[in-house]
Amino acid sequence: MQVIAEFLSGSSPWVYFFIFLGKLVEVAFASLRQQLIVKGQRLPGAFIALFEYTFWLCITASVLTGFADDPLKSVVLIFAFAQGNLVGSYIEERMALGFCSLTAIFMDKAAALSAAARLREQGQALTLIPAEGLLGAERTAIITTARRRDITVIKEMLFFSDPNVVITVQAAQQVKGATMAGTIK
Repeated sequence: MQVIAEFLSGSSPWVYFFIFLGKLVEVAFASLRQQLIVKGQRLPGAFIALFEYTFWLCITASVLTGFADDPLKSVVLIFAFAQGNLVGSYIEERMALGFCSLTAIFMDKAAALSAAARLREQGQALTLIPAEGLLGAERTAIITTARRRDITVIKEMLFFSDPNVVITVQAAQQVKGATMAGTIK
């Protein structure tokens, strides 16, 4: 820890790079940790917090102790904070953690039945519900819960069956129950 503190008290380009990279990683971890905890994955979130806080302690503390002598360190820290949020949200998006609830409203019952059959062939559990639209128009709704990383494939299958289907996707914080079948292959 002493070696890092001595290194960060300098003003070489490597110091600024280290501050930028350290803060970027720390904030990316913070973004990821928050998403894990919101999605009910507390243990992985707590594990990531260990790394996040270690980076914060090393980087932020060293910049704050000498910010009056070298204000460029503060500027680098602030810029890295903003970039870390972008990187963290990108990582979380690519990991596609958690589950989503998807509702699809079909105007045409045959298209809904076709889409439901196609999804079920792929192992997706769903519920098919008769629905009523404007002025009593008959509609058919498909409701399913799936891993977030599978939502794109499911939407493609639904739009293939009916390009006019209305789809809403909502994040699901927790999923429990025995009817959660397999997932899209």
